[in-house]
This record gives sequence, structure tokens and C-alpha cells, in this order.
Amino acid sequence: MTPRKLTKRGSQRREQILDTAARLFAEQSYHGTAVGDICDELGVGKGVFYWYFPSKEALFSELLQSSLLQLRREQQAAIEGIEDPVDRIETGIKTSIEFFRSKPGFLSLIRTAARYDEFSGFVEKGQEIIAADTSAHIKEGMATGSIRQGDPELMAHGILGAIFHFVEVYFGTYPETSAGRPELAEEAAQFCLAGLRERRAPEPGS
Repeated sequence: MTPRKLTKRGSQRREQILDTAARLFAEQSYHGTAVGDICDELGVGKGVFYWYFPSKEALFSELLQSSLLQLRREQQAAIEGIEDPVDRIETGIKTSIEFFRSKPGFLSLIRTAARYDEFSGFVEKGQEIIAADTSAHIKEGMATGSIRQGDPELMAHGILGAIFHFVEVYFGTYPETSAGRPELAEEAAQFCLAGLRERRAPEPGS
């Protein structure tokens, strides 16, 4: 299906639908939110919704994919110009944490998508892309001696897993508390970096 060419006003309305749906999905869950709920929230008829999206599933899919793409773009923008691979990894971790902080509904999207075959592939692909990005930085760090030798892919997935765990624990249960724990990004970054650096040999006699 060829996407409709939208006017500026049409594009704004489409974004309003996406933003409203994201909030309702986070508050009421995916299955707890009907197309009618989204329309009622916006004060429009269902015809308006279906003008822009063929189904709730299509809207959710686009919302998920665009959020994953936005996360990667923000990571890339944040590390642009940083030469040291360890500094890039640290900045990328902090950027990821703050992205989840600023978009508490994003974690809900991922949780929902992971449970359904029609959406889980998008999450897996997004994770693979980010893990590949991280693995490339790790390999570069190994080559320069700033990161210990090991399996770059395994290390990258370890970092990804740690980020999601921190986010799940501190932002996931009560999204309204995401403004708390201002030190979380720093602590998460230092925790992950400690696992990448070469272990120091103990001092003689210690």
C-alpha cells in the first residue's frame, strides 16, 4: 500500500494519533486500548483514524519501529565526533538510559511487542542492530588496548541486557517515577565499563 501524501495539517494529525496511542498503550495496555479510545481522546471519529492507519496493529507497528529508530539516531548523534571507543560506549549507554527516562511509554511498547510474534521481530532486529553498533566500538577498543580481549558480541549483548534491566527495575514498574534516580545513567555506564576494562593484577603482597 502506497503511503498517502499528507498536507502539513494531515501530518500533524497523524502525529497526534501516534502520540495519543502511545500514551494510552502505556496506561491501558495494548489490548486494553481500542481504536475508539484513541478517537475519543482526540475528539474525532473512527473514520479519521482509518484515514491514516489501516488498523491498530499497523499503528502499533509503526510506533514501535519509529521509536527504535529514534533511539538509534539519538545514540549516533550523541557519539558523533567522539574518537575514543570507550567514551563512545559510555555516552551511548547514558543516552539510552535518558531516552527511556524521557519516554516512559517506550518500555511498555517493547514489553508488549516481545509477547507477540507479529511484533517481536522488530524488537529483535532493533536489538541486533544496536548490539552490532556496540560490538564495533568494543572491537576498536580491543585493538587499541583500552578494552580487554574477549567476545565482542557477547560483551555487547551484556551491555544491552544491563541497560534493559536497569530501565525495567527503575522505570518499568512505576513510570511516573522515571524522573528519580538522576544518577542511574552514570551508574549504569560505570557498571558496564567495569566489565570491559582489563582487570588489574593484584599488588605484590596484597
